Amino acid sequence: MLVHSSDLVPQHDARTTLARRKHEVDTDISRGAWYRLPARRAVVSTLTGLLLILAPGGLTPNASAVSTSPSSTVAAYDAPYLGAPPATNPAVVGITTVAGGGGYYVLRADGSVDAYGAPSYGSLDSSSLATGASATGIALDSSTGGYWIVSSNGTVKGFNAPFLGEPHIRSGGWGQYPAAVAIAAAPDGTGYYVLRANGSVDAYGVQGHGSLASRLHYGATAPVVAVALAVDPTTGGYWIATSTGDVANFDAPNDGSPLASAHGGYGGVPVSALAATTDGTGYYVLRANGEVDGYGAALHGSLAASKSMPVGGFASALAVDPSTGGYYVAVDVAPLDGYLNPLRAVTSLVPQEIDQGVDYCASGPVYALGDAVVENLYDPGWPSGVFISYRLTSGPAKGLYVYVAENITPKVRIGEHVTSTTVVGVVHDAKTCLETGWAEPPASPEQAAAHLEYCGVPSEMIQRD
Repeated sequence: MLVHSSDLVPQHDARTTLARRKHEVDTDISRGAWYRLPARRAVVSTLTGLLLILAPGGLTPNASAVSTSPSSTVAAYDAPYLGAPPATNPAVVGITTVAGGGGYYVLRADGSVDAYGAPSYGSLDSSSLATGASATGIALDSSTGGYWIVSSNGTVKGFNAPFLGEPHIRSGGWGQYPAAVAIAAAPDGTGYYVLRANGSVDAYGVQGHGSLASRLHYGATAPVVAVALAVDPTTGGYWIATSTGDVANFDAPNDGSPLASAHGGYGGVPVSALAATTDGTGYYVLRANGEVDGYGAALHGSLAASKSMPVGGFASALAVDPSTGGYYVAVDVAPLDGYLNPLRAVTSLVPQEIDQGVDYCASGPVYALGDAVVENLYDPGWPSGVFISYRLTSGPAKGLYVYVAENITPKVRIGEHVTSTTVVGVVHDAKTCLETGWAEPPASPEQAAAHLEYCGVPSEMIQRD
């Protein structure tokens, strides 16, 4: 079910939908279906015999509007480039500019913050993150100049900014308890909003204006999830962007969305970030392939228009520079030990339980982890009869076997040599989702390893002998 902003705005005087303003979009790019982004920007890592989903982290911009270094994780468009973290893991997941412009902060998945042209107020201690949690968003406190960081488990921590509250999200995975995916601050510094993947919004120190809670298809198969939130400085309301390209408005003007755009629509390229102009004229929508769409706001360039997005990367965060009106785009792309995230191109990724491997609900293409040889494709004893396995031929896991099973259509042949850019199969909607993990030689379905069993109670696992 796709959710349209025109259907989501509550129908009373406090929340009006205004006429759409000027819409600008990159027009010289191809919207390929292979650029789909997991709605979950925090990368999942499952160890102890499970497949490691890798975290990307850098780019090489090459656009005329960009002023940046060759290996930067931040691209600047009509905004001053002041530096960027190195193109290494952990992944870059957020960026925010300082009040008045002239500086910005870059957030990584482990909670570390790098300051450029601005004073540093500290970072999250990665050891303080709950198991399986990661930092997912950063927002500036315009009153103090500090910032707030939100983590996927709902924890909010202020750095030279007052703590005003946080949602309490139980552990157990996105399928049971929707994670916190973004944080946005009120322009006057009075508080902040926390957005969760199911579209709910929690307000702290500020007035809530509604949410998409109970209005999104947030289920086991092909879920639509909320990914970003931006506050309208003119009305104090906000916009919520979903993974399928919709932008819902709450006490803020309806200026359009990729899903509703006449120039081509959503086209399978999901939204990853949203940023409002500082003068209240509109907002920008960032997509996984680096495309930027402007709604009531003038464009300044993008990675997609310049075709400078490297293989395996996706644009993860967006922030407007108050001094110039330009913007910054953050990108995750760096491979880890030669491997790339095999689930980087699926849309609406939702981790489920752990049994022999890890179950994921999603839609789209699944890549090989790295250089490998395909060993197996089918087994009648496995759910849906599909069991793709391949043996890695390079990197630190050389010689080990990876399997991808259940509701996936194979796109390779036994004996085929594949790389991290090869699609091994396409996952489709099904109740039991996809399962992936390590397999023991000779990678037969009966020997799929992991030795962990999900006991049916969220966050509780038992070890098998």
